[in-house]
Order: sequence, then C-alpha cells, then structure tokens
Amino acid sequence: MICIVDLGTSKISSLLIDNIHNKEIKAFSSIETLGIKKGSIVNIGATSDSIAKSIKKLEEQSGEKIKEVNIAFSGEQISSTNSNGPVVIGQKEVTASDIQDALKISSTMKVPSDKTLLSVMPIEYIVDGQPGIIDPMGMNGVRLEARTHLVYCSQNTKNNISKCVEEINNLKIKKYFFNQLGVAESTLSSDQKELGVCLIDVGAGTTDMTVYKDGSMCFSKVLPNAGDYITESIAINLKIPSNQAEEIKKKYGCAMAELASNEQLKITDVSSGSETKISREVLAEIIQQSLTNILRYCINTIEENGFKDHIPAGYVITGGTANLEGIKKLGCSVTQSSFGIGLPTICKPSKSNQLIKPQFSAILGLIQFYAQEQNKEFTFNQSKGIIGQIVEWIKSEL
Repeated sequence: MICIVDLGTSKISSLLIDNIHNKEIKAFSSIETLGIKKGSIVNIGATSDSIAKSIKKLEEQSGEKIKEVNIAFSGEQISSTNSNGPVVIGQKEVTASDIQDALKISSTMKVPSDKTLLSVMPIEYIVDGQPGIIDPMGMNGVRLEARTHLVYCSQNTKNNISKCVEEINNLKIKKYFFNQLGVAESTLSSDQKELGVCLIDVGAGTTDMTVYKDGSMCFSKVLPNAGDYITESIAINLKIPSNQAEEIKKKYGCAMAELASNEQLKITDVSSGSETKISREVLAEIIQQSLTNILRYCINTIEENGFKDHIPAGYVITGGTANLEGIKKLGCSVTQSSFGIGLPTICKPSKSNQLIKPQFSAILGLIQFYAQEQNKEFTFNQSKGIIGQIVEWIKSEL
C-alpha cells in the first residue's frame, strides 16, 4: 500500500493506493487543515491532529494499518534554481551510473545552511556539446552534462513536518515531494509541456507557478497571495468575518462582474450587527480585482524571468480558486493569451471520477509522479548489478 498526503493551507488531502502498477484508489480523505498558514506550519499540535484524522479515515475505509506516508507540500519556504552537472563518461557510452553522477553534481551547488534539497528535475542532457537530449542512456560520447531544475525548502520546514507525523502512532515519512510536480502530471498534456506552458495553482495560502518547456520543468516560483487573499478582500470590503466571506465566495462568487447577476445577498455587518444586502455583481467586483492582482503578479514574474516569449501554449490555472465562475474569461482578458482550467484528467487512477476537480490536481498527479520516481530508482539500481545493490543496502542500514 502507498499513502500520499498533501499538506495544504485549507485542507489535507490523503489517499491510499495498492501499488504503482495497480493505481486504484483504495481510500481517500480531505480534512480541513488547522495549524497551517500560507503553506507553513504555525501550530504543530493542530497540524498533527489534522493529519491523524485524515490517516484514520483512510484506515477506516480500507481496513489497512498505515505505517509510512509520502508527504507533499508547498509554501513560501520553497525556492528553486537551475544548475549544471558535467561528468566524464566512464565506458565510452552513457550508463545509468553516469546519469546519476551528473545529476548529483548538478545538485551540489552551495545553498544556505538552512535549506535542504527537495527535488532534482532534469531539464535536458548534453553529450559532447549536443543539447536537447531527453534520455542519454546508451549514447556514445566523452562528456555528459545534466541541466537540472532544483527545488529546495527550509530544513526547519521538513523538521516541523516530521514532528507532526511522528506524533501519530510512530508513523514514518518515506519521501517528501514538492506538490506542484503532481499538479503538472495530472493537468498538463505532453504537447503543452513540449510547446511551453505556465501552470498556475491558486490554493488557499499560496499561488504556485511552474513553467514547462521542451517537455521539462525549467522554472518554479511560490507567490504569497492566493485564495485567502481574495477572501480577506471580501471580508474587509463588506465588513464581515473571514469565515462568512469564504462561504459567500464559494457559494456566490464570480470572477467577472459583467457575468454576475443582480441577485441580492444578505450579509451581517460585523461592526454594527445590522443586516444589509449586496448584489452578486458587487461581490464579483471585489473578487475580480483581487484575482486580477494575482494574475498580474504571475505575468510580471514570467516577464521578469524571461519566459514571456517561451510559453506559446499559454496559461493553465488549477487549484480551488479555479472553480470560480468566469475565471477562464478573466484569465484570457488579463493575460492576453490562451488560458485554460486544469482538471486532473491525465493518467488518472481508477476509482477517481469523484475527485476530478481542480483542488485535487496535486494529490491525483502525485500518484503518477511517485510511480515515475520509483521506476527511475529501479532502473538505476538494476544497472549497478547485485554487488552494487548490496553495497547500497549496507550503506542505508549503517
């Protein structure tokens, strides 16, 4: 059994599958998160309780005892950079060991002491100066270079997550993942990744951006304003509590004022206690302004990092905020580009039809990403031969 837990600001989503070959969902849970803000843990006890509730639901549905989990997360503590790793090809043709060495070298660049490596994503390989190689295995040459996208997080973040999980009946963490790697697997087609596309995941606490070009991730950035920013704008403008603002956003929200009706909504002014009415159009104006700010922030980030002319496939938005009525039209208007809604329909596991919603893009896509990572590890381990595998096992046990 494989358990994946996605730690979000507003919810913790967890699922259980049989194995990487039979990707059938055996159990699923989505629990309101307590103790996380903007992707960062602010209360270890509350977060641990939320994770425990989610795991308990999985165990009740499946009848299985969960002993280890794979944790996916994002947040403002995430950072990234691109790197190169050159090696001399050992046996005149590229082996799995050469590839692994190149990837290792690319990931050894100096980073602040409080950072730890989360993911190494190959962008391309270069053999004897020939760029654009996706899989160099078996190619003849003298020099191999790996160009990679490295994702880091703070060491304290991993330590805090570990504390939250270890408090739950000796539960162990097998691996950590940047959840955007799952989002891309479930929402982007191979054609979009090849052509060049910007993926925007607007969650509750953060907006996560990734750019894919020539089939690989080449840029990622976590931005601070997201769904909660829209909610707070509603709360401030209408003078209502945040929980009420979140409720009316989900129930009556629209991304464009021109698409909203004049339906009157009853609200209670928090300062005076008096009941007033506003139209859906007024609510939509607040949402439109906040959402436009988020999208413009994304566009500016793309331009500042030199990707404006490298995303002909445009933008794809996912995450809970993508459920807002009219968001596709607003996106097209603001970006002046192709703009679509990302649903987790690519390589979807069986028994997942009820989860085909933008807010579950990460958790569903992580199944596919996890499987890919396991296959890579298997291929590399097989290439070492039995002696090499035994050495690796001894090292892991020491």
